[in-house]
Amino acid sequence: MSTRIRLELPEPPSLNQMIELAKKRTRRTRGGGFMKRSLPIVYDQHLEAYELQCTAAIREAGVRAPSEPWARWRLVSMHFRLHSTRDWLELAAGAKWAVDFLVRAGFVLQDSPREMERPESWPTQEISRKDRGVVLVIERVA
Repeated sequence: MSTRIRLELPEPPSLNQMIELAKKRTRRTRGGGFMKRSLPIVYDQHLEAYELQCTAAIREAGVRAPSEPWARWRLVSMHFRLHSTRDWLELAAGAKWAVDFLVRAGFVLQDSPREMERPESWPTQEISRKDRGVVLVIERVA
């Protein structure tokens, strides 16, 4: 018997946007002060902000993480609602932050190949400029 969870999350950044964030450096601290030297923490700051948006989205939808993270799991489907179309490889890479959120929120144990089985299908996409986001369906594997 399999267990599935459907999650509607905010739109994660594209692969190109993630690469640009990884290149940026800042001297600003999380508390608003300044560091002596600039550090490449902009990516982490944006990832944390995305995770807060995801947490709010699942709370609003009434979705809760399992009592224990799933040790073995599969990403059944990913459907993006985007401002404009993305190429297929960028679309698949764009799911990284959403999957990282699943790990940090306690839905799944890890996203390594030891815990996560190969996805069943490629992501799909549609243009939806007013209602952007990603719908993930995950399944527990025995």
